[in-house]
Amino acid sequence: MWNTAPPAACDGEKILVREPGGLTELLARLEDGQWHAGPELARRLGVSRAAIWKRVAALRKLGLAVERDHDRGYRLGTPLRGLSLTEIRDGLETPPGWENLKMELWPVTDSTNERLLRQTDHSSPRVGLAEYQTRGRGRRGRSWQGAFGASLLISFGIPFPIAPPDLQSLGLISGIVACRAIGRAGYPTPGLKWPNDLWYGSGKFGGILVELSGEAEGPLWCVIGYGLNITHAAELPGAMSLESVAPDRTCNRNRLAGYLIEEEARAIQIFKEEGFGPFMEEYAQHDILYNRPVQVLEGHPVHRERNGWARGVRADGALWFEAAPGHREALVAGEVSLRLQRSP
Repeated sequence: MWNTAPPAACDGEKILVREPGGLTELLARLEDGQWHAGPELARRLGVSRAAIWKRVAALRKLGLAVERDHDRGYRLGTPLRGLSLTEIRDGLETPPGWENLKMELWPVTDSTNERLLRQTDHSSPRVGLAEYQTRGRGRRGRSWQGAFGASLLISFGIPFPIAPPDLQSLGLISGIVACRAIGRAGYPTPGLKWPNDLWYGSGKFGGILVELSGEAEGPLWCVIGYGLNITHAAELPGAMSLESVAPDRTCNRNRLAGYLIEEEARAIQIFKEEGFGPFMEEYAQHDILYNRPVQVLEGHPVHRERNGWARGVRADGALWFEAAPGHREALVAGEVSLRLQRSP
């Protein structure tokens, strides 16, 4: 979930990912959850036993529960099924315009959004996924915390030749995309908290961050990032995960990622042609703020707080806020944050 704490420290990506016998290779040996002797791991990876110990320490810094036993060696406390581009692509169906979709998977990266924002080739859609982010972030400077492999961290890079007038509604549409994908995966559909949060009950389950680069009128490169809590290891106090919603099930993150890609592609094609209008009714069905008391936090840092009622969303994705009966104003996502209140 989003919070204001600084990202957890971890070793450099070069040591963890790129060096021979690094993070990827070690995880491939440990992800079955079985015991693996240290000398055997060192032999198979072509490194020293001291190097294995250092890499195990690095995995623990990433939030992985690596257990050590003097006689049996090392194992993951919870078996890990890693993300796989091969599995995600298997059976993937996308609409016209997405035939040249480019996909990348980074075991560890600074931020999936940042990686796509740094891309210079904006000729076709892109998807970037990661198992762990060292500088993941959300709206208004918040950071994203989570253990390695415990979340679904995925970003989309979308080219827009011309800037659409209701661009701010993309975060709301992406919330609908997440609801559709999660429903297809067989889980209860989460609620949507304007402008970019997904909730189960009273706990946050995930967030969406939309960022832009390019010219004001276009062309634009739009990056849409999702962070969804999958296991308990991704949860902070007060948060929810798919594991906590359905404890008897194991989420297939590769399948969920495929559903998310398909739904995002279809929604973007509709949005480019028709705007937010076709999505308004569906958003209202998931809107957990509608006709509920809220507190509006303005500025960053917050310099003004107001209480009132949320009255649904406008045709361009702005929120109707009613501070007094009959006096409504439209709030823009990039300018405010909201809290649910028991009374106005």
